[in-house]
Amino acid sequence: MAKRYSSVAISLHWLIAVLLAGLVVVAKVMNSLSDDDPLRFTLIQWHKSFGIMVLLLVVARVVWRVTHRPPKLPAAMKGWEKLASAGAHVALYLLMLAIPLSGWMMVSASPLNLKTELFGAISWPHLPYLTTLTDKQLWAERLVMSHHWLANGLLVLVILHVAAALRHQFVLKDNLMARMVISAEHKSRNDLNHGLLFGVIIAVAGGLYLAEQSQQQSIVEPAAVGDTAGRSRVTFEASQLGDPLTGVFADAAITFRIDTASPGASSLTASVLTGSVSTGDGQIDATVVTADWFASTEFPEAVFQSRIIESIDDSTFQVTGDLTIRDISREVVFNLVVADNVASGNLLIDRTQFNVGVGGQDEFVAPEVKISFQTPVVSP
Repeated sequence: MAKRYSSVAISLHWLIAVLLAGLVVVAKVMNSLSDDDPLRFTLIQWHKSFGIMVLLLVVARVVWRVTHRPPKLPAAMKGWEKLASAGAHVALYLLMLAIPLSGWMMVSASPLNLKTELFGAISWPHLPYLTTLTDKQLWAERLVMSHHWLANGLLVLVILHVAAALRHQFVLKDNLMARMVISAEHKSRNDLNHGLLFGVIIAVAGGLYLAEQSQQQSIVEPAAVGDTAGRSRVTFEASQLGDPLTGVFADAAITFRIDTASPGASSLTASVLTGSVSTGDGQIDATVVTADWFASTEFPEAVFQSRIIESIDDSTFQVTGDLTIRDISREVVFNLVVADNVASGNLLIDRTQFNVGVGGQDEFVAPEVKISFQTPVVSP
């Protein structure tokens, strides 16, 4: 029988240990930040990504443990000590599975309905049943509390686990810790360190992706006036955790028919496919089309129709009309400027008046949204 764990088991053990330590540190830091601190939002995404990685690695570790017999405990250990050791290991595995699972459940039940993308690249689904709960806020609070206490329980067990290992190493001096260290024994068996290799591949791939993303703009800048090149363009600007959030609707059609002789006969119509939104952030793009936001499947189109157009001067008009989002219509009034045969304007709306982003979303995104547009002028 082997005197040491296999190198795969050892690698998974230490990789999971490092990730858990990092998760604890990140959790402490992000919980110390105010809700409107942009760093808190970033750390939450990191916490979710590494939490799912821990879940997958622990599952792999459990499968490996079941299919590969661990080395025997020292013969000098008493019966109750062996029983306590076995019980502690079972509790550790259960908690290491329960904590990321509770986090996954917490995100799935959250009224924010934020999509999880591991390291900003791999979409991770919500648990279906939890997305249909009628009282998401209550369940989310319960799951947050469960996640918190499970994590505290794991921290206590880890401290006891480390203390027991140190006792064996320095008090009993039975060299028990050597079982969990890569040695010449593994090399002589040509026992490749697959667990460590797996972790390195994930770390390198994640690092390369994040390095690439850091060199790109995370937001889409609105185009300058006159940059329509014969096409309509609709952009928006909001505030997310105090930082500007801008985006563009790739599928937009605007028609401004101007009658300079009789401005009242002019008209402005617009149509935007809400599912064509792009902010440069895949997680945000996937979230804003969901039921709590645009509900793009049920309400695929947002439209505007002018009712009154009045001339302010030779190049400026005041437009009054109806904006409809999610089948909710509200009157809006804004100025439209014509220059170089291009009409441009912007209007400020309250998204909550259209039931966009309701249900707890306001703590992340401010209700005021600035919509800007440009379109070629069509003469009658």
